[in-house]
Amino acid sequence: MAGIVASTAPTVLETLLGSCVGIALWCQETRQGALAHVMLSESQGCTKQPGRFVDSAIPVMLDDLAKSGARRRALVAKLCGGANMFKISSPTQEVGRKNIDKSIKLLREQKIPILANHVGGSTGRVIYFDLESGSIRVKIGQEFVATI
Repeated sequence: MAGIVASTAPTVLETLLGSCVGIALWCQETRQGALAHVMLSESQGCTKQPGRFVDSAIPVMLDDLAKSGARRRALVAKLCGGANMFKISSPTQEVGRKNIDKSIKLLREQKIPILANHVGGSTGRVIYFDLESGSIRVKIGQEFVATI
């Protein structure tokens, strides 16, 4: 939680998400990837734990991947999580929705295509990000429900 991990195939990165969002970046040419488990959308100047916030995680992920030889032009993204775990009635107050929206906004600004997502809902999920293929398997409860 609140972390960033970067690695190379054949690694599979895994995390459990509720309202947090998993931001997966993958280089299609080098099969390197990074996964951030972000808890909140805005860092508001906090420099500790950049993986905790969408706005600080994405730049760190891009930097980590560049340092390890990933090619920026070949990067793609996938998003998971962002469930409404706290039964808040107003969409503008939902932590998960804010995380999703900020992730989409910043990835678009960076011109990184978002190939797929498995976001929202009211249930947590576990994701498995395969750096060999770039696919993410999504598990809710005891069942795999999607591969994106």
